[in-house]
Amino acid sequence: METCKSPRRVMRAAYELAGEALPEYASPFSRHDFTLPQLFACLVVREHQKKSYRGTEALLGDCPEWLADCGMTKAPDHNTLCRAFRTIVTLKRTNKMLDVTAEWFTEAQVLRLSRKPLAVDSTHFESRHVSRHFEHRQKQTAKADEAAKIRQKKDKSGSATR
Repeated sequence: METCKSPRRVMRAAYELAGEALPEYASPFSRHDFTLPQLFACLVVREHQKKSYRGTEALLGDCPEWLADCGMTKAPDHNTLCRAFRTIVTLKRTNKMLDVTAEWFTEAQVLRLSRKPLAVDSTHFESRHVSRHFEHRQKQTAKADEAAKIRQKKDKSGSATR
């Protein structure tokens, strides 16, 4: 799988994804300065570049060609970006974008799910990232399971001899 270092390409891909997954506006009564897909693309650039809302506003203000790729004439204000984050990053909207992303990967045959199934837990960390608490609970559960199996064997052998 390829990764991208170009913030402009990342912004365009995010805009395309959000265009398929998000409605144009959060409400018919909201201001129509920016669409949700445009704001999502800006928020993705924020995460990609590890910037603050103000830093993102400044970066996008210096790159009018990036904005033009998404159909914007000016950079959104940092407050607009902050409010958009709270509006866009909800479980329903995030799940829809994950579904669209999975469809894209399936069409491109990137995941090869027929050979190796895909599973993701709620933390989205790789399997090697586990907490000490989780390791401790795993050991406890394994010991309890083993003790239960031993008891079952004893019960079966004890009931057979009676």
